[in-house]
Amino acid sequence: MEVLKIFEKITKIPHCSGKTEKLREFIIEYAKTQGYCVKVDKAGNILAFSEKPVICLQSHIDMVCVGKAPDIEIESDGEWICAKNSSLGADNGIGVAIMLFLVKKYKNIEYLFTNDEEIGLIGAFNLELKINSPYLLNLDSEDENIYIGCAGGVDAVINYPLKRVKKKGFLADISIDNLPGGHSGVDIHKNIPNAIKELAFDVNEVAEIRGGERRNSIAKSAKAKEFFENSYGRETEIFDGDYIKFLKNLPHGVLEYDFEFNVVNKSINLATVENEKITLSLRANSNEALDEVKEYLKSKAGGAEIKFEGEYPAWKPEISKLAEMLKELTNFDFKVIHAGLECAVLKNKFPDVSMASIGPVIENPHSVRERVNIKSIQKTVATVEKLLQKVTKN
Repeated sequence: MEVLKIFEKITKIPHCSGKTEKLREFIIEYAKTQGYCVKVDKAGNILAFSEKPVICLQSHIDMVCVGKAPDIEIESDGEWICAKNSSLGADNGIGVAIMLFLVKKYKNIEYLFTNDEEIGLIGAFNLELKINSPYLLNLDSEDENIYIGCAGGVDAVINYPLKRVKKKGFLADISIDNLPGGHSGVDIHKNIPNAIKELAFDVNEVAEIRGGERRNSIAKSAKAKEFFENSYGRETEIFDGDYIKFLKNLPHGVLEYDFEFNVVNKSINLATVENEKITLSLRANSNEALDEVKEYLKSKAGGAEIKFEGEYPAWKPEISKLAEMLKELTNFDFKVIHAGLECAVLKNKFPDVSMASIGPVIENPHSVRERVNIKSIQKTVATVEKLLQKVTKN
């Protein structure tokens, strides 16, 4: 299967968020050798086009690097593809691979490769390239459905007013590691244990605590220097007793569920902790609901300073003309995803463009357990090709 060969080649090219230069160079050269005009903007986005386009296909080129990534070693049992001790980058490398496969076959499509989606939709927000199609199909979804809306999100950085006290005793290293981890949005309802939360409930007094890997993933590891009081021990400076209580009290998990679309509506992920610096990722399926989540976190923070960073909008659910065409070609359902899709930003830039999102089945993205279903990749490619033929006829 040609798409899998292209994807395997992509996994050999480092493309962690913020470090996508090599993959960007590969895509540019690949498209030019197929006779395309290629434009690149300051944000690192790429637009490849040839004939007058009837549709735009869009994927992002960066990946969340967890474990040994970007050193990715692919493994497969014939049904699923995964990576050995690292994230796989199927999110969104499979979308990129599908687009590069189609580059050879269809000249009447424009191909938009966006940069640094995983660290705040940076490429989409700073896009300077103009698409000329009436339709845009995003290939960043992670199951066999038609996505017509997505969550907005924001990161919250808390600077806890840390106080230290001196006591006699000794310190011991304590850690939790190799928990499953997962995506801070699409996996937040799966009761995956959060290493930071687990550790906070296991310790009483500490001199240091660190945990979590990425702002957009569920923490799989955490460690602390726990203090044990003893009159014969040496005098040690530790955090005051309120600090651990504060960590325990911070919200993590689902806050509200949307039964109309059968999806989480509001959530908070306790992402990372570095002593007094605590980072959480907040999500909600509407901009109004995201404001409510921000206010809820403020109420739980007990007056601690909170700085909100990297906010991106929700994509209001809409059954577009493109979504209706996909429905005619498939047995997929209309869905809303509790994660960010660039359609939310791109719709603001191109309000008259009809948009939808599809993709193959990807499980446990943003973790070392990430895997993608091979048959589902084939199904996605077939669906895209049928859609292209339909759009071309129209």
